[in-house]
Amino acid sequence: MKNYLWLVISLFSLLLYPVTASGHASVISSNPSPNEVMNTLPEKISIQFSENIQPAFHSLEVFSQDGDKIQIQDSTISEQSEKILEAKWKGTIDEGIYNIKWRVVSSDGHPIEGTIPFQFGDSAGLADQENSEMNAGFPNSINVFLQSLQYISFAALTGILFFQLSLMKDSRLFEASRRARLYLWLSYAGLAFSIFFSLPLKVTIDAGVGWTDAFNVSYIKEVLNATNFGAIWIVEILILLFLFLVIYFMLENSLNKSLPFLSFIIIASLMVCKASIGHTAAVPNQVLAVLMDFLHLLSMALWLGGLMALMVILPGLADRQTEDKKTFYWSIIQRFSRWAFLFVIILILSGIYSSLQHVPTIHSLLKTTYGQLLLAKVGLMLVMIVLGAFHFFRGKKKEKNLGYSVGIEFGVGIVVLLVAALLTNVQTAMSSPGPIEKTLMTAENNEVTLMVTPNEVGDNRIQVNISNDEGMPYTEIEQLTIIMEPLDTGGGEIKLQLQGENTGTFTSKSILTMSGKWKIQVHGLTESLDSIDADFTILVGNS
Repeated sequence: MKNYLWLVISLFSLLLYPVTASGHASVISSNPSPNEVMNTLPEKISIQFSENIQPAFHSLEVFSQDGDKIQIQDSTISEQSEKILEAKWKGTIDEGIYNIKWRVVSSDGHPIEGTIPFQFGDSAGLADQENSEMNAGFPNSINVFLQSLQYISFAALTGILFFQLSLMKDSRLFEASRRARLYLWLSYAGLAFSIFFSLPLKVTIDAGVGWTDAFNVSYIKEVLNATNFGAIWIVEILILLFLFLVIYFMLENSLNKSLPFLSFIIIASLMVCKASIGHTAAVPNQVLAVLMDFLHLLSMALWLGGLMALMVILPGLADRQTEDKKTFYWSIIQRFSRWAFLFVIILILSGIYSSLQHVPTIHSLLKTTYGQLLLAKVGLMLVMIVLGAFHFFRGKKKEKNLGYSVGIEFGVGIVVLLVAALLTNVQTAMSSPGPIEKTLMTAENNEVTLMVTPNEVGDNRIQVNISNDEGMPYTEIEQLTIIMEPLDTGGGEIKLQLQGENTGTFTSKSILTMSGKWKIQVHGLTESLDSIDADFTILVGNS
């Protein structure tokens, strides 16, 4: 039995944490724009982001080149769009170089901040400076601890209820096992602790303060009243209180078969709340994203929690059997094995769905921090699968001594946990898709290939290759025009005339002003006045 469990634990460790669903918000336009030289101040400062920002803990500040703070009105979310942060000037400013310092909390709950340099007037020359943008960093130890405790508690609670309802099928489990009662209450305490302290943790993250200010009443009110997290946290606390009562009456009325099922439903509702907090808030199809995160979390909890119940509760129950202990013991194991196969399938499908949203290209997989962490996680998974298979086949021989390799497997599992925790707070690979090369076939069987390098905000090299229906370079093009237009904003289009020397290859340089989706229309005119048209949609990165 123990040997079999190692294989399941190994496979599970890879999927212990749900994959995130979206990247953090990023700036796609601003007024003033980065490094802009202006002689007339706009009525207000405005910054547009790639996703909605939350109406809490946002700020706009302006500093002169000497570090003096310029007085402006408090920042507000635009009435026109929840993606725009703005603030009006309180008066005029002297000529000079200035920096706009901004900070927001994106819809997925992650704080980001940055600066935008600009120049007012002609008195000083403004050398190009970087428009800095900083996302939330790696999670601190308290964040990792609370997240881990919450997932483990979910697993322990659902696991023991699953053990009672589907494996043992005996409502007297908690009456027969004092260990099971203690196990249940400790699991509840862990879940309650992790959820309760997630509020002050959220204060420290969103407000950018230390734990000495984590229980500041004004900060807590702002989190509860002005963030997505706050409303869900209140619901979670109410559900926790209800769960406490149901568990209490379940233990006092062991013959009541409906109370364990009700407890399971209540815990599942807490998982829905958990799935609704974070990156799922930033995806287009939020309902599907929450559903997939919930299924991922539920199947994880049932799998790991079932294993925990088998290891902690089952041996004691088997020892109390008056008849064949071995038959009882292995019948429970066999039931769980059939369920475990289903849990693995759900974990894989939900994990694939989430992963496909974050890594758009091979370049982003190899060159971004997110992609590299994901590769590290896959590598660790392979190590754990090998160790798990070793223990599985060794377990078939019913050998009791698994040796030091078990410790190695647990060590690898701990590293996988750390990598998974880092992935939840790292900017996803969507922010850096890398150079793009796309090919389309026109109605006349001409092949049009578009290449954009490095495919990020700033200077880019645009190249278009056109081949005829025989695969040879199309050399009879008199003029090639491309029109580039951002799809995420109302920004103006960019029109380019590409140059070529009758080789079928046309190149130009252009500045892409913002990240996100762009529509690129290619229009070629031949010597015989025939048209060659192709429309591309590309994803431009911000780094």
